[in-house]
Amino acid sequence: MKITNQYSYIKPSITNNNYHYTPSFGISFKKSKLLTDIFLRSSSITGVTKIKNLHAGEFGTECKYSRPLENFEEQFGLKKLRELYKKGFSTNTEGWADCFLKSSADTPLSTSSVYDCSVLYLFNKNTNTHLLYHSYYEANKDSFEFLIKNFMPEGFTKADILPGDRKWYMRHWETLPQMLKALKASGQKAEIDVHHYSSQLPEIVGYNGKLYEIVNRRTALGLSDKGQASFRVCDLRVNSLVGEIDFNACTTKKIALQRKRFAAEKYDPEVIKILNNLLDKHEGKVKQIEVCNTPEELDAVIKSFNASELYKFARALGIQKQKILAQKVS
Repeated sequence: MKITNQYSYIKPSITNNNYHYTPSFGISFKKSKLLTDIFLRSSSITGVTKIKNLHAGEFGTECKYSRPLENFEEQFGLKKLRELYKKGFSTNTEGWADCFLKSSADTPLSTSSVYDCSVLYLFNKNTNTHLLYHSYYEANKDSFEFLIKNFMPEGFTKADILPGDRKWYMRHWETLPQMLKALKASGQKAEIDVHHYSSQLPEIVGYNGKLYEIVNRRTALGLSDKGQASFRVCDLRVNSLVGEIDFNACTTKKIALQRKRFAAEKYDPEVIKILNNLLDKHEGKVKQIEVCNTPEELDAVIKSFNASELYKFARALGIQKQKILAQKVS
């Protein structure tokens, strides 16, 4: 996230001929070649224990064994690049955090202006889907767990972590451990890798299970530090969308209207799946409220809800209470 904006909104192992080493995290067992190979074959997230030696690198924040990002544009010919430019999606260029993109893995997804924020990239080779998340630096384990559970319900076989700019490496100490804890808590068997910038404030791209960068042309020329979007902009923010559902989807009729509105936005089919799944879960509770015909029945539902549910469904409960009172008067 760009710092000036932060108050604007309330491995696989790398193998060489001579050695093996694990990704940028500590492992709980001794690093003999045999044990390292066992860990890599099992791809078990539970083998990862902690991040080591997080520090300011040449361009971005680095940690032990983090790998430099490869240049996305150097992987393909011009014809293929033109095709990918038309096909892909980018988040905003202003560095707003809490933004995400999801699609089939052969659709490039990008974000930029990652300053004190970090990027989480999840890929599932079995479903050929991937998710790119630009995370605010204060995001905690619970928020990452919510994202993994609800936005990548199919699970993931590969996870890539990228801390942002070198000047803010101390803030990345806050984010990366929380991100790692959430990945471990997911129960997935997957490879985890960590990367760092190869140029100044690049555009970050997820494509076919790998994380790349595109050189920020304005920054490279010394013109500005503004982000860039090489693909179509689709500015999706997790909290905004979830908040919209929680606040507006207070009756089954409004939930139906919400589905139509999301469909009209022409989001990627994978994004529509996420939003509809969130609406499905929300609708189940709303229906539970709407079948109440007496104050006693409504009171029983209220008592069954936890504090978070009472907050989320306060409007739905209020609407149903008024309906019940109106029936008694008539």
